[in-house]
Amino acid sequence: MQHSNQGVIAHRFGPPPEVLQVESLAPAELERGAAAVRMIASPINPSDLIPVSGAYPSRTTLPFIPGFEGVGTVETVHSDNDPALLGQRVLPIGAAGGWQSVKPCSLVWCIPVPDDISDTDAATAYINPLTAIRMIDLHASSPGIHTAVVNAAGSAIARTLGHLLTQRGTRTIGLMRHPRKEEASSCWAHVIDTSTDSWREELHAFTGTGSLDLAFDCVGGGEGIDLAQSLRRGGTFVHYGLLSGQPLSPKLRQDRPDLNIHYFRLREWVHSAKRAQLVSAFTQVFNLVREGVIRTRIQEELPLDDIAEGLALSLSQGSQGKVLLRP
Repeated sequence: MQHSNQGVIAHRFGPPPEVLQVESLAPAELERGAAAVRMIASPINPSDLIPVSGAYPSRTTLPFIPGFEGVGTVETVHSDNDPALLGQRVLPIGAAGGWQSVKPCSLVWCIPVPDDISDTDAATAYINPLTAIRMIDLHASSPGIHTAVVNAAGSAIARTLGHLLTQRGTRTIGLMRHPRKEEASSCWAHVIDTSTDSWREELHAFTGTGSLDLAFDCVGGGEGIDLAQSLRRGGTFVHYGLLSGQPLSPKLRQDRPDLNIHYFRLREWVHSAKRAQLVSAFTQVFNLVREGVIRTRIQEELPLDDIAEGLALSLSQGSQGKVLLRP
């Protein structure tokens, strides 16, 4: 069956606003074991834009359609597959391609969505929630984790980390630029404004010498290094993002050989996990959505044709919430 399709596509690497454009796409022929998923909504995430910029040219094939996350409905399956799947809402994970009307996806990577989970919650249930859950399970479950700090605390993933840590009884500090009054919420014991020159001193004064056990860094660069240096001897530093565009200095391990330094990449776990593990992890995500722990703010919903506006909003005011593309 042929599917009319439209998508946001890059034919060359470069700044996303310059190289991404909306085009009519040739219908994809389904391979055995695959489905055509009619996309309902797909958010704009920083991780969608990094490959477009050319950061990973060896593992990014052009032309490239971004969109690692989203929700859709199974519209067609290969003739060898069970037609009972038709009409089921799924998360088509495992690869990019969510920023198009119809995404071909292996059924192995189609995660069923419960009926009581809204399209908006489902569209944002993958990257940030699953990253937060896996990092907490890996690094915040050991005894002796009393105080933690999370940077870029205005982001959706940081707020999820804050809620999960607080649920575990961990005093959690949020670092963010120009925090609003409402940011001092139940998930943060304290919020520090990193736009001030004194934020490092404030962090050290608040935690006390030698009392900061765990740090989550998605900024990198100098702020990431400063965050790592604030940890107590033998503390744990988890690096999972590069919002600054600057890598951590390799000297960190030399300067602080006592630290437990971990680099978390969700893709590595997802592609090594068995399907039963993936389904179990998403069950945990959906339960946290029901409990209100995972709340993703949406600042705007736009059609694919308005990708330029969506990119502008995401790049200029990402802390206001996600932009959802609705094919």
